[in-house]
Amino acid sequence: TGLSLIVVLLLLARLNRPFLRDIARDSSRFWRVTAFTASALLGGSLIWVTLLDNWLQLSGEPYRLSRSWESQRVVFDPVATEIRTVSIALLLATAIGLAALFARHAGGYALQLGILIVATVAWIPLFIFQQRLNLLVLDAVESSSSWTGLAGITAFWVLRTAFGLLSIVATALIVTFLMAPFLTLILDLLRLRVEGTTTEADTFFTALEDRSGGYDDVPVKSHWRPIRRPM
Repeated sequence: TGLSLIVVLLLLARLNRPFLRDIARDSSRFWRVTAFTASALLGGSLIWVTLLDNWLQLSGEPYRLSRSWESQRVVFDPVATEIRTVSIALLLATAIGLAALFARHAGGYALQLGILIVATVAWIPLFIFQQRLNLLVLDAVESSSSWTGLAGITAFWVLRTAFGLLSIVATALIVTFLMAPFLTLILDLLRLRVEGTTTEADTFFTALEDRSGGYDDVPVKSHWRPIRRPM
């Protein structure tokens, strides 16, 4: 799951290179440092959790901790407490950095609240589907030995991975946008959240200017022709 998440994030980064380039080349030194720190924390978190922790367990922590009985909060194959503590610290620091960058480059309170609501509503069914598919994969592995069964296991595994990735993303969005409004307020009070200027459209306007430069300005009146009334 961790490797799949890294691949998906790399593809998204490749598709959004102009936007990420604008973030990295922000006119403010404070925001350039913030972008570098957030990207370093994100990379470190991805590597740490993928190698030493469990993404699906992390995404299910809110549900597990909300259970009433101690027996319902038992985790099979648990991760060491020290590793989990470092994972949570890295992810929280990453979420703070990303929330600040979102406030600077993407949107303010209304958009943040909207994303938080959508992510919260989506998390519950995504988590339930992921858990059910996980059980189906385990049952199929134990009971199937034919090629047909192997194909079914593969299909369920792909679905389980997809829903797992979506539940991880939903969890990350919830954590990030729970903190985003407070960070945005602090940045507004400190007058640090100034609207950034982007260069995404520079290529288009440069090409448009080059094309229009080859034409002379001709008054519209020179193209005027009298309109003849129909006979």
